[in-house]
Amino acid sequence: MLQTSRPPRCEQRAFTLIELLVVISIIAMLISILLPSLGQAREQAKGVHCLARLKDIGTALAAYENVHSGVLPPARWFPAEAELDRTELGAATVSVVEWGWMEALFGYVYKEEILLPVSYPVQRNIQHDRWEEYFHCESVPGSDVNSGHYRVYLPAWSAGSYVLEADGVYGDATRANPDWSTHRDRLKPKLPIIGDANDLSERGDGLGNDDCSYIDAGEADYAGSDGRSNGNRFADRHYGGTNYLFQDLHARWSAQLRGELARDYDLNGITDIDVGW
Repeated sequence: MLQTSRPPRCEQRAFTLIELLVVISIIAMLISILLPSLGQAREQAKGVHCLARLKDIGTALAAYENVHSGVLPPARWFPAEAELDRTELGAATVSVVEWGWMEALFGYVYKEEILLPVSYPVQRNIQHDRWEEYFHCESVPGSDVNSGHYRVYLPAWSAGSYVLEADGVYGDATRANPDWSTHRDRLKPKLPIIGDANDLSERGDGLGNDDCSYIDAGEADYAGSDGRSNGNRFADRHYGGTNYLFQDLHARWSAQLRGELARDYDLNGITDIDVGW
């Protein structure tokens, strides 16, 4: 009887445990190499988005100036009784309400009024869904109550209204000009008018002027009570640098400007005295 020949059987060989472990190790190594790059790209995108927001705020400033005869909004002010809605949050718990430039610009961004009997509702994130997409930097962690993520630089914003008093301390602008408003064309072009603010600022917890939405003379690099993180200062959250909006409404990043302002608050080339903040 003839026997038919069968084709040879193909031997199926599986991966060994060692080979699987090698493949997994290679994949893990590649992921560990790529993840930092992806994180860097994400943070870089947030920094670019922050610059775009500052430019948008500059557009809102120009719109405000167009209506108010070229005057910048006040860095800190007290709204009239008619501007407050004392029913939205129930009975008023404060006798004096203070707002800032963010509240002043709000209507020029969203075409909507703020009617809350609360000091600095934008910076405190009260009803934050109304404005979080505009006034807050994406690199700042979310918080129910915070001190604001952009602040005006008062020595520039007030057009040099600071004066050296007899005791050798730069004067508090509130005594001379409660609104701190000025025409932008009077500002020094090389000075920033708005910048990334430290989200751990002590202002807002009873130290100094609570939530006053500005950075004062001598405070650009102020260390705070813990020696570094919680002072009222510009933040270096974007690759060790800060995003600024300048007098001509262009925005750019700088890693050196914060330190320069701390030494020479008006950038006139003269090192200023220790203002004692």
